[in-house]
Amino acid sequence: MVFYARLKDKGQQHLFMNEVKPIVVEAAGKVSDFLPATNLNQFDARKYYHHQKICHAFLVENFHIKGSPPKLSIIDRIHIIRSIFNHYCGRLPETLGIYATGLISGYRPNNFFDEMTGVKRLGLLHIFSISGMHVAYFLSIIDQLMAWLGISRFRKAVIAILFLGGYFIFSGGSPGLLRAVIMAIIGIINRVFKLGFSQLDIWSGSLMINLLILPETMFLMGVQLSYGLSLGLIASEKLSYIKQTVILNLLTVPILLFNIYEWHFLSVAVNLVVLPIFGRVIFPLVIVGVVSGLVGTMLIRPIDWFLHVFNDGLNTISQLPGMVVFGKPSLIIVLVMVTLTLLLAISDRRHSKRIMVGLLLTYLVSFCWIHFPRYGEVTMFDIGQGDSFLIREPFNRSVTLIDTGGKVQFASEAWQRGTQKYQAKRLSINYLKSIGISKIDNLCVSHQDADHCGDLPAYIQEMDIGRILVPLGMDKNPGFMKRIADRRQTTKLLCVNDEMRVVGLPAEIYHPYLAGKGENHDSMVLGTQKGGLSWLFTGDLDRPGELDTIARHHGLTADVLKVGHHGSKTASDPQFISAIKPRIALISAGRNNRYGHPNDETLVTLKQHNVRIYNTQKQGMVRYIYRNNTGHFKTVLKGNEGNLE
Repeated sequence: MVFYARLKDKGQQHLFMNEVKPIVVEAAGKVSDFLPATNLNQFDARKYYHHQKICHAFLVENFHIKGSPPKLSIIDRIHIIRSIFNHYCGRLPETLGIYATGLISGYRPNNFFDEMTGVKRLGLLHIFSISGMHVAYFLSIIDQLMAWLGISRFRKAVIAILFLGGYFIFSGGSPGLLRAVIMAIIGIINRVFKLGFSQLDIWSGSLMINLLILPETMFLMGVQLSYGLSLGLIASEKLSYIKQTVILNLLTVPILLFNIYEWHFLSVAVNLVVLPIFGRVIFPLVIVGVVSGLVGTMLIRPIDWFLHVFNDGLNTISQLPGMVVFGKPSLIIVLVMVTLTLLLAISDRRHSKRIMVGLLLTYLVSFCWIHFPRYGEVTMFDIGQGDSFLIREPFNRSVTLIDTGGKVQFASEAWQRGTQKYQAKRLSINYLKSIGISKIDNLCVSHQDADHCGDLPAYIQEMDIGRILVPLGMDKNPGFMKRIADRRQTTKLLCVNDEMRVVGLPAEIYHPYLAGKGENHDSMVLGTQKGGLSWLFTGDLDRPGELDTIARHHGLTADVLKVGHHGSKTASDPQFISAIKPRIALISAGRNNRYGHPNDETLVTLKQHNVRIYNTQKQGMVRYIYRNNTGHFKTVLKGNEGNLE
């Protein structure tokens, strides 16, 4: 069970962040199920925890601290040591502290991914996921110490096994580490009792034990990488270092593409150089730096400086051209890629060329299948309280995004804010990458509100944007212009009104007609024809604006209406609904939002006009998949879906 609690003050946060010893907390609350992923290809917390036999969350409503536990187990004491170590590393210079926790205790502080962008982009995260390399490194140190002390072979084996068990707990007990620990223990027993097991036997034994203990952890990316790389090491043991490193990198590519959808061409070359440096330079320096902090500070600064330069080098290399947004291949294709790579490792020269050709063709066909789909889609993302819509034409002829979503920041202190600044990176941008999209031709911002364009900087960072379209006059809004200050020089800013016809935009503009600041009543209204249906997107346009729109554009109708202002009663005027004659309404609103969206008055109006409603609160992401003039709706959560009648 996972516990969630909202801290009431900074004192509580300080206690839970800085206390290293166990405390007894009495809590009242309720047991809840994990919310499933509400967007396609979004990280699914329910599945993630279920794979680790964690089925429920406990939502803490109030709690109080009762004191220290009366008795501590060995596991508790190891956790205390880990907590003390992590807090100690938190006081070290920043880069040394991050490397120390990442390589020794397996803990990643909140700023880990901000500082380690190069490690993430270049596919080096496996180095910071405690695994076989770390286990082998520490075992070699323990073995050397015991050899100096003259400890017998059997006692060395017992001590090594006890160390492995303790280190498994100390480093966080990740499922990926379980494979390395089991293999190491079987290997020690094999040597002591001379059982004659091969490395493949040991790997297979570890897999069988893992499947008996925690079978569903095989669905986790870290475990897949752990078993895949260890098998690759066994299969390629007779190859040269360069060939072996290439094979190991090729083994990671399908797994990474299936989970994070992109891969950097330079990752193979970087791994060739970085892996030996880690084993021979970085790891020893980190250990020396950690120990030096206990006895003096003379070596800490130069070690941190070296690590900082090394890390900045990786970050710089990762920004070089070469990042390929591949998309998410099917599971069958991933298995084919992995199988062909393993065959490449064990085949002779005569067969290896054929296998390489087959592997390259598999990648090429999969890439084309993802990037040039025969169908188009109109998608409403579930981004909580906000708006974000995708219009993608068949074969990716045109990609248009209407609004980006974003969090509205209410008055709060720094400690109360989350570490995730832009949720689009894990929701809508994540989905776009999963379907192979790295370029947005048209990014339309309906108006200035943060829940419609707050995540625009994330798109500027992650995507190639052709042009940004805003309502006429919004370029004079300093708050909005600050959001797009870092856009590329090739990204054009275009201010539009209802009299403009924008070449290449697969939609018509129906509002605004006057220049404004980008407030609700200035919202851009877009209409389009897709899949045999007419669509109308109204942003947060209010009732007077709705009536002005139908007055200026006589005969305007739509089969599908994006309900204005998340279903607020300030929009969806009955006269407007009567004139537009929608058959389907799309409502994008956050679950349990403070505004009470969608408003009952709006829902009644839609019901009176026999409009079918798709609501992100109930259906999650809603997609209309179409070819030519026919299509069907699909929802991530169960609810209304199917062909439009």
